[in-house]
Amino acid sequence: MQQTGRGAIAARGAKGPPGTRMHAAPILPRLSRVLKVLLFAALVIAPLAGCQGTTRGEGEDARPKAAGLLPPGMRSAGLALHHLNIATGLYLRRAEAADGLVLSREEALAGLAMRGDSLTWFGHSTVLIRLGGLAILTDPVFPVGFSLESPLPHRHATPPIGLEDLPRIDIVVISHGDYDHLHSPTLKALAERFPKARIVLPDSLERFGQAAGFAAVEHPSIGHTVSVASARITALPAMHGTRRNLLAMPDGPANSWDIRLAGRSLLFVGDSAYGPVFGEIGRTRGPYDLALVPIGAFEPSPLVAGAHSTPEDAAEILRDVRASLGIGIHWGTFALSPEPLRAPAERFLAASDGRRQSRVLRIGETIRLQR
Repeated sequence: MQQTGRGAIAARGAKGPPGTRMHAAPILPRLSRVLKVLLFAALVIAPLAGCQGTTRGEGEDARPKAAGLLPPGMRSAGLALHHLNIATGLYLRRAEAADGLVLSREEALAGLAMRGDSLTWFGHSTVLIRLGGLAILTDPVFPVGFSLESPLPHRHATPPIGLEDLPRIDIVVISHGDYDHLHSPTLKALAERFPKARIVLPDSLERFGQAAGFAAVEHPSIGHTVSVASARITALPAMHGTRRNLLAMPDGPANSWDIRLAGRSLLFVGDSAYGPVFGEIGRTRGPYDLALVPIGAFEPSPLVAGAHSTPEDAAEILRDVRASLGIGIHWGTFALSPEPLRAPAERFLAASDGRRQSRVLRIGETIRLQR
């Protein structure tokens, strides 16, 4: 699958291309701020630990031990500090994001109006894929309001176009239940705006599609396929999991998705560490015309290596699944990790083996997909 488009950050493997009462007054505001942080920690920090989930929500022994991970006790303490940094916005890079990472609203709307087969990146793992007249939206997370039901990390940048600008959506695909991938307010808004849309989620997460108001909810188990309109969508494993609770305990699966549509083959990996499962996917399901692979939130690696891919890991996934074109996702959007904002994109492109195209986009950018 070939692609064309303007404004991409870069492409590799193809030609062209962020004491007393009298003292109570000054103390109380500070105490109030402390209490707010503690409340935020209880409500948000622990759920955000879902970003460190394991394979299919089955616990630490469900995946190979990642090289370089700290021992469990030290890792738990480190993760607590890491999650506090996320909740307080310590990793924010808004100035960097404002420097060319996001398209203008005018540019983004012009791309969205493109006819024919195309792909639009809205940031993180939210991608609109339009093929053969069908529109598929992955892991949709739009700024539709604050919700304690689905708390989100701080954003480096906001998409230049919103949910209200979307064209018709036929299928919504969810990789797993972490808050930065399964955002209940966004799902509810989508179900209301597109009442004929169908949603596909990992098995055991179907309640979220039903609660959002989708009339048709599909939840195939691993290895099973569902037909949705003209698309065939197969649930495949991922080296990740869902943690959607205050104790940050594994409570659900994470999937990769094989999508066959209009004579094309696509692999969507919303979030995952690297593992032998991708070699197996490549042997049994590949090659792929297009693969969407996660490239960000890989630091601090001694804490998160078992749940997130480095950019080099993502390039290895592309090789394993034999993808002709790889798009890097899961980066540059939420303040989830301390690595420099553009490091995921730069390292992902540098890791390309030259035999396949690797590409990263600006938030809001649309590219044309050609055979």
